[in-house]
Amino acid sequence: MKLTFEKIEDDKRWDDYVRQLPEYSFLNSSARYQYNIDVGIKAFRYVIKKDEKLVGIITGNIGDSKLFGKFLDCKHSPMLMDDGSEEIWSEVTEFCKDLSKENNCFMFRFSPLYIENDILINFYNKNGFIQAPIHNVDSLISQHMDLTKDMDSLKSDLSSSRRNMLNKLSKMPEVEVKIFNDDSQFNVFEKLHEQTVKVKGYTDKSTKLLLAELKKQVEYGMCYLVIGYYDGKPISVWQNTVYGKNMHLYQACSSTEFRQKNMIITPILYWKSLELGKELGCTTYDLFGGVTPKGWEEKKHPWSGVGEFKRSLGGEKITYLHSRDYPVNKIKYGIYYIYSALRTRLKGYTIKW
Repeated sequence: MKLTFEKIEDDKRWDDYVRQLPEYSFLNSSARYQYNIDVGIKAFRYVIKKDEKLVGIITGNIGDSKLFGKFLDCKHSPMLMDDGSEEIWSEVTEFCKDLSKENNCFMFRFSPLYIENDILINFYNKNGFIQAPIHNVDSLISQHMDLTKDMDSLKSDLSSSRRNMLNKLSKMPEVEVKIFNDDSQFNVFEKLHEQTVKVKGYTDKSTKLLLAELKKQVEYGMCYLVIGYYDGKPISVWQNTVYGKNMHLYQACSSTEFRQKNMIITPILYWKSLELGKELGCTTYDLFGGVTPKGWEEKKHPWSGVGEFKRSLGGEKITYLHSRDYPVNKIKYGIYYIYSALRTRLKGYTIKW
């Protein structure tokens, strides 16, 4: 089988291809690709075809590890129209090998959105792919809500405590929610995001880069800020990214002052997000990661609190296949593997999921 790999320049044409796939996310979108280009990240997007028929896509960017150098990171990619065949996966792999060598990468990483794919797993095992020594980044374990359900069913999926909180918040005149599809409230988001990063102590991309990405999403009509107010003061934001059939909870942040007062309004932000997703015709609301792997629900884990909160909202835990690495430089990758596995475990995560 001889596949063709076509680089697509036109954004609309690209997004039309992506939305034909059974699974995809905004990480495959033109908005993410153009954001990467704008901030100086080398990014790639290719349509895979056989006899002019769509077979799948590859999206990726060149990452740069200070210690180990460059690598090709295929986030939520490659994705095919079906499970594929070993022959197809072999050609895709050879293409990515060449791309990696051209860019002096010591490895490349596949992270496609397959819950199960025996063909791909067998191919991985036969061809030297290694389970990546990282935790479940990029929402490869997440909580998904089925937006084809009616609102009463979605409410019944809430835990009793969350449902009670939602009912209480809905009756409080001092609590208000507004939704924005522009950048007019980016100053509010920036302030609350900085407070949340400081309180939580997690490492995120800089607020400047994050706002650049959200601005790009606004240009593509994908960014929705769901803002909760208390007595007219903005105290919490859920930033949702809409792409095709999916709405993703990409960012969430809240006021330190009201957090300390235990004034939590997230249940009503979740509820208004559900209403928004249904209004926009989405079929899935993805809470976008922050969920502990199976078997770690009762164990100590950096995401235990946020994972429990997301589970309390109902829906279904979705676990995609573990990311797999292909070592282009086996010696350098071997050292990287040991370093990355130790670093991940020392932070309290697991590399098995």
